[in-house]
Amino acid sequence: MADDYFRRRYTQTDFVALNTSIGEALDLLRTALVTLTLSVPIYDVRLDPSANAAIVEWITLPSAGDIAAVDAAVAALVGGTTTSAPIEINSFGTQTSTSATPVVKITHTTGALDEGTYQVIWNSSIRMQAVAANTGVEGRISIARSDGATVAQTDAWDLANNHVFNGAITFIILAGQTIAVTLSFLRLGASGTAEMSGARITIDKIS
Repeated sequence: MADDYFRRRYTQTDFVALNTSIGEALDLLRTALVTLTLSVPIYDVRLDPSANAAIVEWITLPSAGDIAAVDAAVAALVGGTTTSAPIEINSFGTQTSTSATPVVKITHTTGALDEGTYQVIWNSSIRMQAVAANTGVEGRISIARSDGATVAQTDAWDLANNHVFNGAITFIILAGQTIAVTLSFLRLGASGTAEMSGARITIDKIS
């Protein structure tokens, strides 16, 4: 059965803040529009190369509020470049703490990323440099996508021999989103010295 649809075309003059061509910013536009709260979801966002314009389509008629929200997002779109270049951050040296407050070993926020699936891998070693009864070390990793989606993981150890605190997490990224990663550690209990060493974080686009 045939479908009716509503289409709105935006030319270069509608993109008031855009610093690139519409074609170069099309993926960023899709990301900006998918984050809007609309009463009628957008069906498609595509390029009209013959007119240097972006076409936004709905299957059913959107509300006036929906159109106004899309108009505003188009006008506010700045553009810019994205990347999927591999990222590696190392902090191999030994760091110690006698505090219950987390000590940051590595923290990094990516730039705007290409659309795709990214894998974040972390490697580190934790141990109690000075061991005392009822104490230990806790390693923490927190990984956040710029839309607010966050994953956190911890591991604890109470001996002086090294214990690996490693892992991997994947995120689906829309064009222009970022990933923020923080690897930290703290001492558990009232005494002893906690240690983290051999820390590495890599961020790679896998598909």
